[in-house]
Amino acid sequence: MKLTHIEIQNVLGIRRAVVRLDKPICLFAGPNHHGKSSMAEAIRMALTGDATARGVHLKKDLSALVHDGCESGSAAVQFDRVTAYVVLPSGKTTPVAEYAMPPALPYVLDGQRFSTLAPNDRRSFLFGLMGIKITPEAVTQRLVAKGLVLDKIKRITPLLRGGFDAAHKEAKAKATEAKGAWRAITGETYGAVKAASWAAAVPAYDAAALEDALARLSASDAAIATANQTLGALQGDKQRYDAQRARLPALSEKAARLDRIKAKLVKDEADLAEWQAKVDSAGGKPPARPPAVLTCPCCDASLTQLPNGALQAYRGPEVDPDEDPAPEAEPGLNFGVHRASRDLMASAVTNGKRDLADAVAASADLKAIKALGEPPAQSEINTAAVGIEQLKTARQVYSAKVDAMRQAKAAAEAAAKRTTEAAAHHVDVVAWDKLGDALAPDGIPGEMLVEALEPINSRLQQSANDSEWLTVGINADMSITWGTRPYAMLAEAISFHSGVKLLVLDRFDLLDLQGRADLLAWLEVLVEQGEVDSALLFGTLKALPATLPACAQAEWIEGGVVGAMRAAA
Repeated sequence: MKLTHIEIQNVLGIRRAVVRLDKPICLFAGPNHHGKSSMAEAIRMALTGDATARGVHLKKDLSALVHDGCESGSAAVQFDRVTAYVVLPSGKTTPVAEYAMPPALPYVLDGQRFSTLAPNDRRSFLFGLMGIKITPEAVTQRLVAKGLVLDKIKRITPLLRGGFDAAHKEAKAKATEAKGAWRAITGETYGAVKAASWAAAVPAYDAAALEDALARLSASDAAIATANQTLGALQGDKQRYDAQRARLPALSEKAARLDRIKAKLVKDEADLAEWQAKVDSAGGKPPARPPAVLTCPCCDASLTQLPNGALQAYRGPEVDPDEDPAPEAEPGLNFGVHRASRDLMASAVTNGKRDLADAVAASADLKAIKALGEPPAQSEINTAAVGIEQLKTARQVYSAKVDAMRQAKAAAEAAAKRTTEAAAHHVDVVAWDKLGDALAPDGIPGEMLVEALEPINSRLQQSANDSEWLTVGINADMSITWGTRPYAMLAEAISFHSGVKLLVLDRFDLLDLQGRADLLAWLEVLVEQGEVDSALLFGTLKALPATLPACAQAEWIEGGVVGAMRAAA
């Protein structure tokens, strides 16, 4: 930033200042309280676009920055074909489209500004100055480069927007959670060395023995099933034999009546034949009945109109068509009697045949039951039942062995699972701890800080060597090793690394003669090396210095006006 022209009208203590900067270094000197600080403040307002100064923070109060007795004021600084300006009391400044202030410029214009920042703000400023990105994406790339677990990085990345501290604490909290999970599984206090090789105790378990016990149990079940079938068969035979023997009295009684039933059936069949013959001799049907409608034998007229009782008297009593007709006049018998007797004997024959069949079947069953062998002895049944109980007792032994072995197997599998789960939690602990360590102040933030501090401290050391002053430095905790002229050194280092190449240094008068010479010599070196385009010095002097470097010019300020140079002291 090579300044070429400064023009200030009625700003603070400056009534008028029109300065053409022909040389890189310009010293503004004059009596105390005659406008040097006002000029420096006006230059700052023009270059930064910040119209506030000296406790004036509100736009409505900007009139306080106008020179006493004046209605308006302005400050303009020309550089690199750009003019930055501020107008008071309106507060109008250079449009952004024409000029964008470099972020580091306020720290160059005010050497004390950096030292007034809080440590965290100093760190953030240095990161920005050195182009070190602290975005979640940039930090994620660094974490991945360290070989940390990606899925855990992704879980912690959103917290990086709140800063390293929040992400660091979350990672450590996750590590603590994983330790708690490990402790819940193992029942032991977590230790990194112990957890790396921890394994749950595995109970004794013989897979071959379990298979043998299962085979024996299966054989026992088969033997019990067979024994139950045998016992069931014996009990069934005994029950069937007893049931058949219980029928013997009834069967014996029926079989004893066989001959009587046969004799009676023969007689009943003979009687049936006799009565059937009598029914057949009568034509096999009842005698004819009078017609339902009577007619007069003389005139064929219907007799249904005869007086009450006359028709009945003529026809005789009504006969039910389903009843047997009145018997004919035969000796002691009639057709109805023949038929009733025949039907009675037919029923007797049917019943006789039925009884005969029952008696024959009873005789056959009686013979078969008597031919049965002896039933199973109760002692045989009891022996079979005892054998089953013995088999069941043996099965209980096998079953208990199988259960015990299965429990041992389950315990062994559970132990293996606990070992696997504990190992997984240990891996989580290690991963989260590494991530937490990487996010700790001495991790990636520290690495980034080194990247930021190394260049600026190197520049500060170079300046100390060039000026032969004590070295100024910035420590890892953001404290400052003050050395000599720290504000000037810090402002120059910031100017150099930001590419602004501008210095504005006040209180030049506080240096002794040797110090002033050293400062001018240092600035001369910076100009020769092309590391400073413009340097503005302000100091209270009785007169301008007698001699200045060839790259420097001097301007006298008195009564708020930049005027002719006073004679050198």
